Amino acid sequence: MDKKVAFVDGNRAINENNVEKHYESLKEFGRNLVPLLYVDAVDVGNRKIYDAVTDIEVKPEDYKDYIVDLDGQHRWKAALRLADSDEANGFTLDNIKWDKVELNGKSFEDILIEVNTRTQPWKGADYINGCILHDPDNEVFRFAKELTDLGISAKTVNKYLFFDDRMSWANVMADSSKMKDADMFRAKEIWNVVKKFPERIRKRSTIIDYVIDNGGKAHWQVELEKIKAFTDRQKKSFESTQVSKLKEKLEKMLSDKN
Repeated sequence: MDKKVAFVDGNRAINENNVEKHYESLKEFGRNLVPLLYVDAVDVGNRKIYDAVTDIEVKPEDYKDYIVDLDGQHRWKAALRLADSDEANGFTLDNIKWDKVELNGKSFEDILIEVNTRTQPWKGADYINGCILHDPDNEVFRFAKELTDLGISAKTVNKYLFFDDRMSWANVMADSSKMKDADMFRAKEIWNVVKKFPERIRKRSTIIDYVIDNGGKAHWQVELEKIKAFTDRQKKSFESTQVSKLKEKLEKMLSDKN
C-alpha cells in the first residue's frame, strides 16, 4: 500500500483483546486471511480522519495521501505491532492484503454502515458510532460515544440521558428526533461526578441507578450532591469491592452519612 492509512472519526473504538487475537493470527499465518476494505480518503467528504499510526487528525489537504480503513482496524493495528516486534519473522506491512470498495453513487456513511453491519452485527455502542457518522457534531451522540468508548453499555448511557434504559440506538440512527427528550445538562452533571470514581464502579450503572431510584427527575441533584461529597479515600475504597457488592456498599456509605 503506497498511501498512508487512516481511521474515520466515529468508527468502532479499538478493542485491545481483538488486536491481540489478530496479532496471533498474523504471526501464525504471515498474512491476513480476509482482506481489509478501504476507500480513498478523498471520498469521505468532510468527515474527520485520523492517522492510524499517530492518531493525529489529518488535514483535508492531505487526504490525497491516505486511504481510510473501512473494515479491519484491529487487523491493521495488529499488523503495525507485529511488523515492529521481535516476532515479525519476515512479516511486513506489505503482507497485508487490501480490497478497495467503490462508492458507486452511495454515500461514504452508507458504505461504512453496510460493511460493518454485514461483517459483524452491530450492538448498541456500534449504532451510537453510526449516529455520529450521520451527525458528527451532535452533542448527545458525542457524549454517548465518550461513555461507550470507556466500556459503558448503551443501556447505561440511556439512563444518563433519559433516566430510562429502553431507548433503541438503532431507531435513533434511523430517526434522530427520538433524542429530543435527552437531558444533556443532567447527564453531564451526573457523569462529571461518576467519572471521578474508580473504573470498577464508573463503568457500571450503580451510581446512576441510585440517583434515578432515590432522586428521580425532580430531586436527582439532591442525591447527586451526597455522592459528590465522598472523599477521595471513600471513592478509592470501591476499587476492592466485588461487583455484586457495589450497590450495597454505595447505599451503606450514603446511609452512614445521614
